[in-house]
Amino acid sequence: MNAENLVVHKSADYHCAFPHIIRLQNGDLVTLFREAPIHLGTSRTGNWIHGKSHFHRDPGSRNALVRSTDDGRTWNPDSHVMVYASDEVHDVNMGMISQLPSGELMINTMHFFVDPPEQQFAELRTRRTHSAAMDRRFGISAFDSLLFMRSADQGRTWGEPEPVYLPSLDYDSHSGKNGVVVLPDGTWLLPLHGSCAAGESARSFVVRSRDEGRTWVEPSVIALDLKRSIEFSEPAMVLLPSGRLLAMMRSENYLNQAFSTDGGWVWQGLKRTPMWGFPPHLLPLADGRVLCTYGYRREPFGVRAVLSTDEGETWDIENEIIIRGDGLHRDLGYPASIQLQDGRVLSIYYFSGEDGIRHIAGTIHTV
Repeated sequence: MNAENLVVHKSADYHCAFPHIIRLQNGDLVTLFREAPIHLGTSRTGNWIHGKSHFHRDPGSRNALVRSTDDGRTWNPDSHVMVYASDEVHDVNMGMISQLPSGELMINTMHFFVDPPEQQFAELRTRRTHSAAMDRRFGISAFDSLLFMRSADQGRTWGEPEPVYLPSLDYDSHSGKNGVVVLPDGTWLLPLHGSCAAGESARSFVVRSRDEGRTWVEPSVIALDLKRSIEFSEPAMVLLPSGRLLAMMRSENYLNQAFSTDGGWVWQGLKRTPMWGFPPHLLPLADGRVLCTYGYRREPFGVRAVLSTDEGETWDIENEIIIRGDGLHRDLGYPASIQLQDGRVLSIYYFSGEDGIRHIAGTIHTV
């Protein structure tokens, strides 16, 4: 594969991960990602390399973004903007960014409690017994945690976080691998994942808003395994030129997919794809094909992609694209892709080299 690797953002002080990329109406590319401080000499169980540790739940974490004004070839470190920083008890995680028809930028993200005091943990357990009991094994506790941030100046400044309430359902609701999808009638759809009943496997679902994200109602389940053996999480979703919605979900190792032809009300065609990896990102290309990009967390560690010529009915796994196959370990991936003006694709992901610094990297490649 003819490819060019590059660094989108790298810091010796922060573990950078979970990126998302979009093209703005003015032509700029912006990459949103999570930063978490790198620790030395801590007693917590973390991911260690070269005597340093980071955590995927950390009260020092934050969402940040960087910008490219030359179609992804270079990323100016001076464009780095801190969007939202966690407080002393929360972690901030998995931010996804969208630009709406009005030009406003929207970030949907989520936060978790980290090692809450026992009294606070007891209150959370009362509210979300199944989630708290599960997460207690990992020294954390999570609950409904969705947040929005908005920007009216192309992402240079951001408003205060707005909690997202889902009064019409009793799910633990966490961000998917997607920003807001706007339907032709102006309805906003947001794919999420979570669980409802005690012991239930995670479901993927969508909620909708008709007031520009102020309220979210009428959830529709994309996928749920009533036998509780398969988790459907971290959904990616795109609106295709035909009007079909295609959703791809993390499910153990193989990706699963479903589609909707009625604006996300009814989802059908649930099936396991031949793609091994997680989580997915979907990108409709200018020529009508769909690119699915995903992390590959077994040797050779890296990032891969597969194309579909029929809106996801079939995937050309025989010609799987190996974007990166030189990862040092499985703590990598969470890719997202964007098509560049010359027709090539920029796939971004988090990665580390011999220095052990997890950073946001990218590969420009031809599909």
